[in-house]
Order: sequence, then structure tokens, then C-alpha cells
Amino acid sequence: MQAPRDPQQSPDSEAAGVRSLARRLLRMHLDKSAARILLVGIAFGIVYVVIALRLVAIGFSGEEKGGLHRSSEVVASNPRPDILDRNGEVLATDLQAVSVFAEPNKLVDKDEAVELITSVLPDLDARALREKFSKRKGFVWVKRDITQSQRDEIYHLGLPGVGFLDEKRRIYPNGVAAAHILGAVNTDNIGIAGIEKYIDAHGLDALRDAGLPMTAESLKPVQLSLDLHAQHALRDELQKGMERYKAKAAGAAIMDVRTGEVIAMVSLPDFDPNKPADALDPNNINRMTVGVFEMGSTYKALTTAMALDAGKITLNSSFDTRSNLRYGKFTIHDYHAM
Repeated sequence: MQAPRDPQQSPDSEAAGVRSLARRLLRMHLDKSAARILLVGIAFGIVYVVIALRLVAIGFSGEEKGGLHRSSEVVASNPRPDILDRNGEVLATDLQAVSVFAEPNKLVDKDEAVELITSVLPDLDARALREKFSKRKGFVWVKRDITQSQRDEIYHLGLPGVGFLDEKRRIYPNGVAAAHILGAVNTDNIGIAGIEKYIDAHGLDALRDAGLPMTAESLKPVQLSLDLHAQHALRDELQKGMERYKAKAAGAAIMDVRTGEVIAMVSLPDFDPNKPADALDPNNINRMTVGVFEMGSTYKALTTAMALDAGKITLNSSFDTRSNLRYGKFTIHDYHAM
């Protein structure tokens, strides 16, 4: 049922009231929209102010007190787990190292940069360094593994486009003692031989490729069956044997016959894993794992055991080996014939 209309209210006044109400509602809506726009604008303004302040802070942090331009510094770590012997003795571990690099496209005066850097690092070839700087590359190594004092000197040269990289340097406290077992790493701290290469191939490479963060604390030490004391003793005796018989090479291993664990293993000549380039010398191969040898007289024990087991001979059997034995183009004779 429709409410009765007020006879005193005209249609025009009713329309005016509706328009007035509509204007009030529109004004309220616009006021709310303006408030929201204002809040969004303030939020964006705060973000831009924070970014601007951060850029200013970065700009000022690039200058030293003397007004020198600070060389860019990048942190990149490539840690490896410690390697221990069966008794917990450290066989391999990481130390902090610093390397210096350059960005040729940011060098202001390349000749001056070469002159100044070689004054701090005199072992560098100035011509080779100048050639590096002349290339259109964004990154070139100047020198890996420099001392802290050298880093400080280069830093205070204030050369734009020259920076430092914090790295890990692998050290082997026992030098040559377990060289062939441990192997070595290259300048990028990547395993190139021995257990070091095995560690990379069985997990460490996968962690790197996945981009997962790795710290020395997060990597569990790798413990070997090796006994460092037995290793030292075996190497000393093998070295004496080589000198006595004037041998070109020698190898030996000590194993636990119950478990098959390798307690010690030595191959001579060996190398110092602290000098990784020597690990790739063909003369320094691990003859205990990759060398090929004729078993010679060591095979007699197996032949005798098989003959005894088959009942063909007894412990009292004897043989006349004075006659030569022909096999193809070879003639075999008894070296100790009587």
C-alpha cells in the first residue's frame, strides 16, 4: 500500500530534495576517495624517501675521510667441509683469503691503474695487466689470494673500478703427507683430484648449483678411515725404499683386513696439495688407484692356493723349473734357477 502524499508538498520541492540528497551522497563518496588517494600518495612518498636516503647513504659510504673513492667490494664465499682423519686430526680446512679484480669499463686512467697496482704487486706483469684492462670486459682478475697489507695499500690508492673479493683458500696442514688421498682444489676452491673431487661430485656441486646458502658451520666435516700417524710412517718407509733401490716410483697401502678400510696409502712421487698445479702432473698420479702393474711373483700365492685346493699338489711337492717355457714370442725362464 502506498503512503498518502502530503497535499502541501509540490512535485518540484520533492525533486529538489532528491537532488540535494544525491549531492550529499556524492560529496561523501568523493571525500572518501580523496582520503584513500591521499593515503596511497603518502605511502608512495615514504617509499621514495627511503630509497633516496639509501642511495645517499651508499654514495657517502663510498668515500674515505681523505676524499678517496672507495673501490667496490664484493663478498663471495665458496666454503668446503673440513676433512679429518679417523682420530679427528685436521687434514684439510678453509682460511679466509682476499683477491683483487677490476672492471675495465670503469677505470678512468688504465695506464695509471697499471702503474699503481704493479707498485703494490711487483710480481705482476705490467704488459699482461694492461692487455687485460684494454679488453671490453666487465670483470677481470688482477690477482688471486693477496695479503691483507697488499689489499689495504690497493684500497687506499682510490682507484675506481678496482675491487676486492672475499674468498676461501684451502690449506693442508700436513703438506705432502696424504696428498693422493686428499687430492687438491683449484683457485675457485673446486675439487680437482682425490677426496676433494669426490666431495664435489657427491653433493657439494648440487648445493652450489641450487644456489643454497653454504657456510663453513653448516657443512659437516668429512671423516676418513685414514690414520695420519700410520700415513706418516708408511711414507717415510716408502721413501727410504725408493732411495735404497733407486726406484722411479713406489706405492703402498695399509688396510684393515676385517673391514677393508684404508688406514694409510702412499704413492711416490707425490705433491704438495697446497700447490694445486702439481696435482695435475702426470708423473704424480696415484699409482695405487690408477696405475697398471703386472702382478709378477705376487701372483704365485694365488696359483699355489688354487693348486692346493684342487688337490694337484701338496705342501711337499717340488718342481724342476730349469727348462725354459715358451709362450707365443716370449721365453720365460726361472730367474733363480739353480
